[in-house]
Amino acid sequence: MRKVLASLLALCLSLSLCVAPAAALELEDAKELLKTYYVDPISDDVLAKESLDEMLEALGDPYTVYLTAEDYQKFLSSVNGDTVVGIGVSIQNVYEDGFQIMSILPSSPALEAGLEAGDRIIAVNGETLTASSNISALITGEEGTQVTITVIRLSDGQQVDYTLTRRSVQIPIVTYEQVGDAGYIDCTSFGGSTVSTVEEALTELNDDVSVWIMDLRSNPGGTTEAAAGSAGLFVGSDIMVYFRDAQGNYTYTYTTEACPDLTDKPLIILTSPYSASGSELFASDARDHGFGIAIGQRTFGKGIAQSVFDENNRPDLFDGDALKVTTYRFYSPDGATNHVVGILPTLLISMENTPAASLLLSTPKPTRAEGHLKLELAGFTFYLDQEEAVSETYKDAFTELLEALPPSAVLYQGSGSSTWKEIEPADLAAKLELDYTGRTFPDIADSPFREEIETLTAYQLLSGYEDGGFHPENTVTRAEFCAMIATALHLSPTGSAPTFTDVSSSAWYAQSVAAMASRGFVAGCGNGTFLPNATITYQEMVTILSAVAAWCSMEGYSLNQTELSAPEWAEYHEYADWAQVPARNLNELGALVGDLAPTDLGTREVAAGMLCSLMEGIHLLWN
Repeated sequence: MRKVLASLLALCLSLSLCVAPAAALELEDAKELLKTYYVDPISDDVLAKESLDEMLEALGDPYTVYLTAEDYQKFLSSVNGDTVVGIGVSIQNVYEDGFQIMSILPSSPALEAGLEAGDRIIAVNGETLTASSNISALITGEEGTQVTITVIRLSDGQQVDYTLTRRSVQIPIVTYEQVGDAGYIDCTSFGGSTVSTVEEALTELNDDVSVWIMDLRSNPGGTTEAAAGSAGLFVGSDIMVYFRDAQGNYTYTYTTEACPDLTDKPLIILTSPYSASGSELFASDARDHGFGIAIGQRTFGKGIAQSVFDENNRPDLFDGDALKVTTYRFYSPDGATNHVVGILPTLLISMENTPAASLLLSTPKPTRAEGHLKLELAGFTFYLDQEEAVSETYKDAFTELLEALPPSAVLYQGSGSSTWKEIEPADLAAKLELDYTGRTFPDIADSPFREEIETLTAYQLLSGYEDGGFHPENTVTRAEFCAMIATALHLSPTGSAPTFTDVSSSAWYAQSVAAMASRGFVAGCGNGTFLPNATITYQEMVTILSAVAAWCSMEGYSLNQTELSAPEWAEYHEYADWAQVPARNLNELGALVGDLAPTDLGTREVAAGMLCSLMEGIHLLWN
């Protein structure tokens, strides 16, 4: 089994696929493939379905699909940058009040009509779509024919109809150019030509640029080989991604010793909610191997990988058609997942200001400090032209860049030929008369966890009270702690979420409790209750965060499988039996912080301190 699986193409693509009625693949053969390779155990109820269509629908995994020969060719074209006939969109194949457009191809009918990434298609030719709709088959067709699609606009929520004429569209998966002092690489997919084109860009432009910008804002993924190979060009030979199967076994993809490290210039990755899978893999490589930063928004959060079974690896079962199966969960080089959680960029900046902010950081090192700013961020030094930063073109982006700086960043203002004086972002903004709003709370100045709280607020992961304060010394209820964790990890409930008699579906915390409970991070208190308003104890917080760590990271998962040694029991014996292993786990991850006894009531500042320390310890945050 290992030998066969190793030869398959592990895919990390989030494009819409035509999930056609299964015909060529026999049901029993499909069952055997799924039972052997699917990443999670499959219930007998699913396997008992009488057709492949019913079985795949019951499985509930939008990424495990059957592809006819025609649809498989369309899929390969979308990855590898071929010419296709259609309207020029890639579509997320998960139905959520419509099918979300992930990206718009250049020189396409969709771009000319004004469609945008984030729009949700709710109807095609007047036919209202459902989760079982064959969206790909509905919008594709013969060249020259028309199709009318109805979308809900991302920008204003309005319903709009578009009539487009289908035509041949080239899928240029990578283009590059020099923009000012930046080498700008626009990568829409990680496919067959990606690595060679990125290598061409780095070879051709590296001597003429001060930074590299890699635009992955609407990149839905591609092959792991292409994503890993592209990352390797910035760092050389190393492990780029780990895969874990249902049995807990790990494999990995790495760049060979012959992989060249072609640049030592900083890389700025542009991200958006439509950056998924392979693009998240690339961004996590930059974060963990330290060859770049990211600017933009939190990414999509697809951290599972698929393998394709086709006539190349199973000629006995397929003849041009294919079955794409979720076979792995993947993890970054430092062992962090991006599944659901996504990748948090180094600087969290709005969509409209992301490109301009990246260009501001592309200023070459000046010959004189005066008139410039210096920014030390995530191990890199960037320079900004102050006059350019406050110009009408860049002023808004510069202001938001200052607001987004985490406490670990250090900002300097230049004077004279070589003098740099450290300055707080808020003080610089006041000096330059910018409309600056700091991402912090006024009542945390004396908190021992001020830096951790400000780190989380820089990423907009914490909320305060109506009076604008954080109230760091307040105690925390079970519901509040669930909301804090669910917000930070971007969790939503799964279909298996349990219900509690004392958690109303209309309660402000209901979705957070359901999201945490559905993943086993929290449990009820007996008799079907959750006690949402009960104050949580320190050891309860420790136990919950340990479960989070086991789900989020390879190290947390490994620790959770390891029993306490005798010396460890002596160290953690004051904790309840059920909290001793979790306490050991968090201590190993650097997150057992706070001067509280196990049974003491948890406070907001300690909760935030533990959460931030854990996210740093399992490498979910850029260092």
